[in-house]
Amino acid sequence: MIVNNRMIKRKNIAGFSLIEVMLSCLLFAIIMLGFSGYLTAIISQHHYFQKQFKAEQIAFALLDSYPHTVPQIIPNNWQYQVYSQPYGRSCQMVFVSVTPIHHKTIKQQRFLCD
Repeated sequence: MIVNNRMIKRKNIAGFSLIEVMLSCLLFAIIMLGFSGYLTAIISQHHYFQKQFKAEQIAFALLDSYPHTVPQIIPNNWQYQVYSQPYGRSCQMVFVSVTPIHHKTIKQQRFLCD
């Protein structure tokens, strides 16, 4: 601003300094890294529970089809076991276990009578 051929300096200048901008960018980057780690953990848990749920469905399907097993419903590299124990004269307890790759075994049982 020029007044009477003299330059007057403004004392109130609006804006951010370079240090403030750099600190805010660093804070934003740290927050985004934390958020991406959080999303990665959630996606991993989702896949884990999705496989466990699929194993539960397969175990119930094997129980429903007993005494006939349907190996076509078992995904590749998954393990399963179906066995029964007599219980009384005309009843039996049927046990099914399904194990997805690198996950815990799902066990189900059903009491069947003739």
